[in-house]
Amino acid sequence: MSGRGATPGRAAAIAQATGVAWDEWAEVLDSAGGVDLPHKTLAETAYAAMPLSVENAGWWAQSVAVAYEQWIGRRVPGQAHDGTFQVSATRTVPGSMEEVFDRWCRLVGEPAELDGLAVTDGPRTSGTDKRLHWGVTLADGSRGNVDVSPKGADKVLVAASQVNLSNPDEVERWRSVWKQQLKHL
Repeated sequence: MSGRGATPGRAAAIAQATGVAWDEWAEVLDSAGGVDLPHKTLAETAYAAMPLSVENAGWWAQSVAVAYEQWIGRRVPGQAHDGTFQVSATRTVPGSMEEVFDRWCRLVGEPAELDGLAVTDGPRTSGTDKRLHWGVTLADGSRGNVDVSPKGADKVLVAASQVNLSNPDEVERWRSVWKQQLKHL
């Protein structure tokens, strides 16, 4: 195996969750021709090699694929497979999924702008038994999303993200915006 870059920042978390060391994951993907494979195929390859005991194997397979792409220099942290950038912030909040989602919707109302950028579409809401979603599209083409999902008996995870950012300089700005918004819940 020929190393490309520094060990990915998520390598320790991946190893702990999957029981497979980063060097072994790199070897699995290298052996499959990983440098030439698209993201989807990398994730499918990682999923096929995932130990059966791993909870949320699909999510961890995606994490392995992203870490590998960073390791080989195909993308930098925060960069999506399409070349855009994204960032998220999370907070665990007491209450039911519906209660916290309603609180969020009341808190933000019908925003005309978000951190100085005009809202060009939304807010849009949708949901399933496992997740409630709120989203807006902004004038720069980026999208703000808030997802609320159960986390235990009487807690929920609120995940706010900004996706489709055109450059990495916007990542920390939006991380700060979303962390500040989540404090109000």
